[in-house]
Amino acid sequence: MAKKQNNYFQMFVEVAEDAIKAAQLLDKSIKTYNPEKNEKMLKAMHDIEHGADIKKHEMMKLLAEEFITPIEREDIIALSWELDNVLDLIEEVCQMFYMFNVQEMRPYAIDFSELVTRSTVALAECFKEFENFRKSQTISGAIVEVNVIEELADTLYIKSVRELFTKEKDPVKVNAWNVLYNRLEKIVDSCENVADSIGSVIMKNS
Repeated sequence: MAKKQNNYFQMFVEVAEDAIKAAQLLDKSIKTYNPEKNEKMLKAMHDIEHGADIKKHEMMKLLAEEFITPIEREDIIALSWELDNVLDLIEEVCQMFYMFNVQEMRPYAIDFSELVTRSTVALAECFKEFENFRKSQTISGAIVEVNVIEELADTLYIKSVRELFTKEKDPVKVNAWNVLYNRLEKIVDSCENVADSIGSVIMKNS
């Protein structure tokens, strides 16, 4: 009996769903921000990120042992690392709230967190359709949705940094939030990178 091929597409979906969990935790912590709960939030976020890491390492282990793969192994490796980067960046933002001793949240951070959640949800839809991309009627729309959200994040980043440098007088807060807005925007950028890579793989295999 032939060895059953590992389902890398399903593995991608599972990690993408971890990204949604991380984004939702970020969104909740920003909207109900309490600096005294940052350490507890960091533990919960690390648990999600670590769980996704374990899935990625298992994928790499299986990939190293498998001779035939559904798409090129280089593409599987690249997508797994790019998706892992999404989770790393979300965790990094939470760490920065703690390291910078942020005491109160800003409205633009809420706007960013909502875009991050939307982007991870759209990205997960890309992965859910990825296995059947030749027949899928929705994967191209999901990729476009990630791109649209990234454009919204770009606009929000310009507005948020502009307001920060024109209205905030405390240089410590300017420095901290300049970095935070940058990292929040990079999360959405990283989602777009993954979606664009999915699009490239589809083009190569069509």
